[in-house]
Amino acid sequence: MKQIRVAIADDHALVREGLVRLLSSYPAIEVVGTAKDGAAAIELAKDEQPEVFLLDMAMPQLNGLAAIPYVKTVSPKTRILILSMYDEAEYARAALEKGAAGLVSKTISADDLYAAIVDVAQGKCLSVKKPLTAREREVVALLADGKTTDQIGSSLGISTKTVGHHCQRAMEKLDIHTRAGLISYAGRTGLNRDS
Repeated sequence: MKQIRVAIADDHALVREGLVRLLSSYPAIEVVGTAKDGAAAIELAKDEQPEVFLLDMAMPQLNGLAAIPYVKTVSPKTRILILSMYDEAEYARAALEKGAAGLVSKTISADDLYAAIVDVAQGKCLSVKKPLTAREREVVALLADGKTTDQIGSSLGISTKTVGHHCQRAMEKLDIHTRAGLISYAGRTGLNRDS
């Protein structure tokens, strides 16, 4: 499998080093460089042309949101994920409007961050709501593929009650109120192609 070339910009050295160590532990990811502010991020994007760039929202000189158009100018194929201490929908919408592929909270798990990087590297945009867990994504994808609750439970080795719980949590996170809405979301975001 071809490695995903990832760059990281964050003004905290500890966060940068932690992300490098964490992401380097995944064989599918190659960290190609780090930057400590928005201006350095633009230079890094120009030099390395990463496939995915993790940009911290709050950086000195040029914050992550402000840096997005500049990064896209010097490296048009780079997909940008904004890192934020906050995962409110308005921040995510602002990031998407500027040209990012999504926003991820710094509170998400390593596996969810990895999944987000893989998703955006494949051309997907993240939801403006809270990210779904890997299991929630699986359940929604199977639902979108036309599977019944019983079939999903059987396929994943979980009870139908647990399937219902995952569907409910996914709907709450995405502010979707029906299963038909979940299926539509999966189609729009390409989630159903993962299964």
